[in-house]
Amino acid sequence: MSAQQTQPLRTFTPTEKSGRSIFQTRCAMCHVGQEPATEMATGSAERRPATLGPLLSKANASDETRLRQKIKEGSRLMPGYKHTLTDEQIAQVIAFMKTIERPLTRLAVARAGE
Repeated sequence: MSAQQTQPLRTFTPTEKSGRSIFQTRCAMCHVGQEPATEMATGSAERRPATLGPLLSKANASDETRLRQKIKEGSRLMPGYKHTLTDEQIAQVIAFMKTIERPLTRLAVARAGE
C-alpha cells in the first residue's frame, strides 16, 4: 500500500468511535498532517511544518500511562485536557489511537451510522 492510499476501512468498537469523535475535535487540528504519511521508524513521531504536534499512530499509544498523563497535563506546546475530558474520554481517545496503523494525513468525517 502506498503512503498516499488511505488505510483500509475497519469497523470500530463503540469506544473507538467515541475516541475518534473526540480525536477529530480535540487532536486532529495539530496531529493530522497535510502531506502523504510516512511510517515512523522510531517511537518518536516526526514533526511536520503542516502540524503543530507530532503525527500520531498506535506507536504513540504503546505507553498508555505516559500518553494519558500527556493528554491530561499537556506540555509547553500542547494544552492539557484534565479539565475538559474525563478519564473515560481519554481512554476512548487512546483506544482510537491504537487503531491507527500509520500517522494520519487526513481524517475523514464519520458518516451516519459509523
